[in-house]
Amino acid sequence: MTALNPAKVIRRVRKRLEVSQEGLSRLLNATKGAIQHWERGRNRPDLARLIALRQICPPSDERKQLDTLIKQVQAEVAPLTPGDQPTMVRSTGGRGPRAPVQVTPFPKERFAILLRENARLQRQVAKLESTLQRRDEQLRILEDLAKDLQREMSELRAGSPTKSVAAESAPQ
Repeated sequence: MTALNPAKVIRRVRKRLEVSQEGLSRLLNATKGAIQHWERGRNRPDLARLIALRQICPPSDERKQLDTLIKQVQAEVAPLTPGDQPTMVRSTGGRGPRAPVQVTPFPKERFAILLRENARLQRQVAKLESTLQRRDEQLRILEDLAKDLQREMSELRAGSPTKSVAAESAPQ
């Protein structure tokens, strides 16, 4: 399998989607600078972002190239050799339930890569959750302000003006 240039694949996919770098950054929850770096070959997107990009890409040659790129990244993150494949073992008689899957443990260096990737993704999830909590709080505050404004407007319409409105309308 020939290694694809991730920068070219990402640029082709973005052009296929007909979005700007900023638009793609919003779709993938990344920064515009990150998209620029990916397209220039300075950095590479993580596996999760490549999969997200594949989901929004329509069926085309670009999507096939993206699939190939995803497979390459998966092979780099957790390459499996024939000895690493999980094996199924049947219980005696062949009719009963299957025994638990026996998995050959990963070599230490591959396991370390998986641990680092897992920790990075957990940090990213925590950051997104905190952003979501801040936005929820901001939304709650705005909703409270809107309710207060609606209440004041209904009071004004009902003829019970507030002190400032009564003072302005008093004859001099």
